[in-house]
Amino acid sequence: MFGKSLVFFTAALGAANAYKATMTAYGSSDNNGSGNCVKTGACGYYFDPGYTAAVSQNLYGVGPSEGAGPACGKCYALTAEKDSSGNALSGAGKSVVVRVDNLCPASGNSVCSMKTLSDTNSYGANVNFDLCIDSGASKAVFGGDDIGLAQGTAEEVDCSQWSGKQVGDGWKRHALAFSG
Repeated sequence: MFGKSLVFFTAALGAANAYKATMTAYGSSDNNGSGNCVKTGACGYYFDPGYTAAVSQNLYGVGPSEGAGPACGKCYALTAEKDSSGNALSGAGKSVVVRVDNLCPASGNSVCSMKTLSDTNSYGANVNFDLCIDSGASKAVFGGDDIGLAQGTAEEVDCSQWSGKQVGDGWKRHALAFSG
């Protein structure tokens, strides 16, 4: 009986860190006039090299101008399955690990506007990952498909699965501020 309970408990824990996700892109070559997303981020540090993303405010944990959120420095395996119209992507099922370094604010951005992790955006996703074009994350996730939005899943993973280098220690300062 204990073994069955342990298996159920472990499965429930794993499911708590997996989400239905949308994936968009931002950076120096987007249509919104965004700057280079590699050396900027709400977390107080950046990664170079390494795939990075801003996450929707409900996952990030704090709002704009509130500093580093609890999601800073966490890693997620993103698996894109289909485009915004529901068409399968050429690289569907391939996972790419990104590290969180920025916020996609809820205000003024419909794909990031969810208030809680149980809310969904217009694509039925609980979270959005805004992939940094300049780090190569959007190309890695979208592959050869010329799209602006993908639908799929995001699962929190150990950062040993991420390939990159952190520059600065903003998230360490954040962690220390909340540890005591």
